[in-house]
Amino acid sequence: MTKKFKLSASLYGHSLDVRSVAVTSNNSIVSGSRDKTAKFWSPNRIDTGYTPIQTYRDQKNFVIAVLYLEPTDEYSDGLVVTGGNDNMINVYKPSEPFTTFTFKEHSNAVSCFSEYSTKNSFLSGSWDCSAKLWIAGKPNSVITFTGHSAAIWAIIQLKNSNVVTASADKTIILWNSNGTRINSLSGHSDCVRGLLDLPELNQFVSVANDATIRTWSYAGETLNILYGHTNYIYSIARCKAAGDNSFVTSDEDRTVRFWHNGENVEHFQLPAQSVWSVGCLSNGDIVTGSSDGVVRVFTQNESRFADEATLNKFNEEVEALTKQSSQEIGGVKISDLPGREALYDPGRKAGQMKMIRESGGVVAYTWVEDGDKSHWEKVGDVLGSTDKTSQDKTMYEGKPYDFVFTVDVEDGKPPLKLPYNKGDDPYQAAHNFLAKNMLPSSYLEQVVDFVLKNTQEQYVPPSTEYVDPFTGASRYTPAGGNSGQGFTGANLDPFTGGSSYSTSANQPKPSSTTVSSSEQGRFFPINSYRTFEMGDSNVILGKLKEFNGKGGDGSNESINESYLEELVKICNGPPDDPNSFDILFKLMDWPDEIVFPVIDVVRMAVRHKKNNEVIARANNGSILEKLLSFVSENCKIANNVVVALRTLSNLLIHEYGEQLVFEHRFDIVENVTALGVLNKNGQIALATLLLNICIVSLKKKDDVGVSVLADVVPDILTKLNDPESQFRAYVALGTLLTGSNSLQSEIKTKVKSNSGFVSALQSHLLSRQTDLEEKRRNCASQVQDILNIGF
Repeated sequence: MTKKFKLSASLYGHSLDVRSVAVTSNNSIVSGSRDKTAKFWSPNRIDTGYTPIQTYRDQKNFVIAVLYLEPTDEYSDGLVVTGGNDNMINVYKPSEPFTTFTFKEHSNAVSCFSEYSTKNSFLSGSWDCSAKLWIAGKPNSVITFTGHSAAIWAIIQLKNSNVVTASADKTIILWNSNGTRINSLSGHSDCVRGLLDLPELNQFVSVANDATIRTWSYAGETLNILYGHTNYIYSIARCKAAGDNSFVTSDEDRTVRFWHNGENVEHFQLPAQSVWSVGCLSNGDIVTGSSDGVVRVFTQNESRFADEATLNKFNEEVEALTKQSSQEIGGVKISDLPGREALYDPGRKAGQMKMIRESGGVVAYTWVEDGDKSHWEKVGDVLGSTDKTSQDKTMYEGKPYDFVFTVDVEDGKPPLKLPYNKGDDPYQAAHNFLAKNMLPSSYLEQVVDFVLKNTQEQYVPPSTEYVDPFTGASRYTPAGGNSGQGFTGANLDPFTGGSSYSTSANQPKPSSTTVSSSEQGRFFPINSYRTFEMGDSNVILGKLKEFNGKGGDGSNESINESYLEELVKICNGPPDDPNSFDILFKLMDWPDEIVFPVIDVVRMAVRHKKNNEVIARANNGSILEKLLSFVSENCKIANNVVVALRTLSNLLIHEYGEQLVFEHRFDIVENVTALGVLNKNGQIALATLLLNICIVSLKKKDDVGVSVLADVVPDILTKLNDPESQFRAYVALGTLLTGSNSLQSEIKTKVKSNSGFVSALQSHLLSRQTDLEEKRRNCASQVQDILNIGF
């Protein structure tokens, strides 16, 4: 067990994440990808490489799961099985690109497969919370297993013929061969992602998002818990060539770990953020599928090592990504940028820019429109990355901290890590620590005391004073049902008419109070995001039911109304059923004319942290691309524009949405500058989003973004005709002017040279007829003072 795994071969051919791999007895490989294809690879018998024998393209959406069934009398070459987000199972003969059988019983994504003891048969698991047994050649499933309350992520048959399923509901269920539940097992604290049978030991193994590996007896007793991974564990595979109790696992921290007799004897990293799937060949080699779209083979056999140049290149890529995990450019972690696989996706329009992570750093590409020859063209290296590590900092989960404490909470368990930076709120740090490790809230004061004693810091409670620049009040006072992050009167619904949909039913109009400049204090800078809070999920549900069956992929297929009722629950917090998110993304494909209530569900859902994370991370942030399609000069549906602008503002209030919006800030700014004439609600939403982007650019110390916004905000302000919207644009501009010390002179020069803005500023300084115009005038006056412009 002293030999080390090294790269044997890299298989290129997929254009997006390789989500699943399966192996054959003769060491061929089947891979499934988000590019909607699966591929069959065979060893080329010349060197360590593989040759793509066939590509399977019948899946209409991402391929999540693949399986190979070994040859039988009926199918002498075996069968390839694929499943994915289109809810379909396709079965192929390996040499043929078209399906031999298609199964359509699952009502949601097909997420996993495994072999079954009967020849030509297999098991499937789905996000519809069911599992099924199939026999090739029979039109319908033979057995259906139902009992989980969330998506099924793994399924296997044990040596004793029982079936085991693992689910996002954190449980594992044992079933007999007739589909009757035997036992439900608990132990994992998060989604269970993989299962493995160890038949010689009468045991099976599970892996989960809680970063633990659990060994179980066939009766369902926990035998052991293995630790080593630091992030979600996605996959597990048996390495039979290494012994009865040997297996390999992969995870979200770029790591593959090899286990033997309960010990992690080796681990290695890949130059890709997520190692989605692993498999083990009969010769002991390990196969991986990862987020960079590459299938890789690793071996301990020196005769199958890749050549020295290939090994050096691979090691350099791993080292570069490890280093990039502590580097930033423009406030974005370099390791979070897409790799070259992102260049397979065509650009949306000529001139679009992309930053691509490469082994030597970050490279900018632009989309060149040239008919059939349109392509991404390299612009050059992007400079300005900064290494965040220092001798005085300790790295933890890719971030530098002044302190990373080791805390022993329970005997027999590995110690927990508590990261802390000087100046942080110790109560917030303690709360995050307890929440992450699912410890009782009663420990809060004890943890805070521990932090304060060990850092020798004194706790200074935050000030209770709050000057609200949007109401002119000297102290914040929450109104009934409205968040302090919202604007008074800001969320008036854009949809008018007697029977129209409304997100703020029966909302009273706010009263206005004139406040003098001296009473209201400064309107800026603002450092907390402004959101759109109001909405009635029951009203949204009514509109979804009205539109149900009128959209989708050109069909009139309706969604079960019980699913819609579960879906709208995410407006008010995390759902009971995680599959609600899948329904949400499916409904986003409704036609533009009726999709606005679906967007509004997103707007309300992302106010809640867990929802924000799930929606922002789903499908590599595809929600951002969808929202950008509505915030576009090509979108002719005013409702979609307004709600999409509001949703982008709400996304920012939690870290995953914030990072997603920040990464696409230039795309957003480019789109909003091209928008046509907006109604009052559209203008308010636009000005609010611009303010929030100013805040995040300053927060991330994004000098490039701040400089761009100094050009954009004054221009857009001149196009607004609503006093409230103009006021918010002035607040955004004032926040830029006072929030960026390093660029203040440059911003002032840019703004003062904008003759259109200077003319609008003069006009607004002279106008004070209504309360709103008075508020706008006072804010404009403060901007004038900073710019030192005299009229």
